Amino acid sequence: MDQALVQWILDLAAFDASQLWAEDGYSTCASWLVSKCDLGWSTAKERLRVANELERRPVVREAFAAGALPFSKARVITRLHGVDNERDEKFVAIAGEYSVHVVDARVKNWNYFNDQDRRPGDIDDHYGITRSRGFGGGMGRITIEAPDDQLDRLVGVLDAYLDFLFNNPDEAAKLAMATREPFTEEAPREPSDGEAPQEPSDGEAPQEPSDGEAPREPSARPSLAARRLDALFDLLEEVALVEPTKIDPERATIGVTVAYETLRGTDGWGGTAQGSLLTGEAVRRLACDSGVCRMVVKGASELLDIGRKTRSWPWPMRRAIRARHGHRCAAHGCHRRITQIHHIEHWERDGVTAVHNGVPLCAFHHHLVHEGGWQLTWDVATGVTRLIGPLGQILESEAQLLAAA
Repeated sequence: MDQALVQWILDLAAFDASQLWAEDGYSTCASWLVSKCDLGWSTAKERLRVANELERRPVVREAFAAGALPFSKARVITRLHGVDNERDEKFVAIAGEYSVHVVDARVKNWNYFNDQDRRPGDIDDHYGITRSRGFGGGMGRITIEAPDDQLDRLVGVLDAYLDFLFNNPDEAAKLAMATREPFTEEAPREPSDGEAPQEPSDGEAPQEPSDGEAPREPSARPSLAARRLDALFDLLEEVALVEPTKIDPERATIGVTVAYETLRGTDGWGGTAQGSLLTGEAVRRLACDSGVCRMVVKGASELLDIGRKTRSWPWPMRRAIRARHGHRCAAHGCHRRITQIHHIEHWERDGVTAVHNGVPLCAFHHHLVHEGGWQLTWDVATGVTRLIGPLGQILESEAQLLAAA
């Protein structure tokens, strides 16, 4: 198994460079691996990264091919930044003597000290914002990687805003979330008939609950990290309102697809255009202060239709079509979210501008259909999108559960 994996990894870089995966209609080699080799998206990208790094690192590649370096350690060593053959030889020797955990720690230490001497232009491969999902409880994570001075600027601005809120309690009340206590002190609650006065909390023991009353959890003030995050959201929304010409409201809108029964209060869930799942209660909370765009998600009714008066797609149709395909490109194996709406029956050939005649395609697959000789069909009953290439290649998506109108 190890030998087969070694050969598979070594052949992968050549396959990626040949771009033979594009002949099957895939926009990236990683997409091809996900579809043809049944790999997860992160696993496909990681193996592709290791394969391409091994092509540039002959010392590591030879040790890997000879079986002296297992894949678990090869993938760690290939994360080294700015190394040469001499440095690779030292780390291959370390990998032969220590466990993968020790090797990983040595690699991180080397990268940390090496990156201190890198010019700002050399850190672009790590500079940016990444979004992660799947942490449970409806929580996600956004990671910001930037030079320390820029991160200090960001934190400095947020802390300055928090100082402003501290000195202006009326503004602070706007920042407090519904599930948290406001920053201002609350007035003491008057006891009801027969109830003992409430004891002060500072330095005192909490009030004992009365018979049959469950003890109440103390309301803790949000942490500094939580307040900084609230301040960041507050500042971003303020900029969007002050400078509306700089931000497209449609692009900044959070689109949520939800069943009508869930919106009315029954159990259920909703999905955002970015791919996150929301509980029914979270959906109803968002709906308290938002506009509602009607999209039927049961049956196959297609009510949005403007005939042939125009070939451009209005925003209600774009929302409906993208929601029907999970806000991704309709081509099988493509995970791109920036899409264009394609007329299945071309507008020039008397195709109508209607929801049933549109599918979302990324720029790559849109080009394949128009200039690459590929044919596209969409089954209204099953929601299956099929692309057929000029050589008989077939990209067939899974059946879509939602039919939007």
